[in-house]
Amino acid sequence: MDFNPHALHQILSRIHEQMRCPQCGTRIPVEFPSVKLASDNYMLLQLNCESCTSFIVLHVNIAEQVQAAHMTDEQNALMNASSTLTISEDEMKTLRSALGAYDGSFQNLFAEFGAKKMM
Repeated sequence: MDFNPHALHQILSRIHEQMRCPQCGTRIPVEFPSVKLASDNYMLLQLNCESCTSFIVLHVNIAEQVQAAHMTDEQNALMNASSTLTISEDEMKTLRSALGAYDGSFQNLFAEFGAKKMM
């Protein structure tokens, strides 16, 4: 495991922004002492909800974040690394224009193209 302090802080900040207690729904503090085990592509965190005192064990896959941090191409480094779905800016523009044609409804978009694809 070779994390620089900035990358580790960024990973923990992203987790904190999204993490809520599954029991009571309140935001859970995510700090460095929460990290119990770390590898090149995952982290294991033990979190504690201050509201209902429940303990949460969280497995975090960080392979995409680490790869994005080491990219040299600025456009590739800005790709969405918080999920396994990473698309380019051109693909995003195509998706936005397709959704715009269907009033932002994925359901209408899939209804038309899904039926054609099945035939």
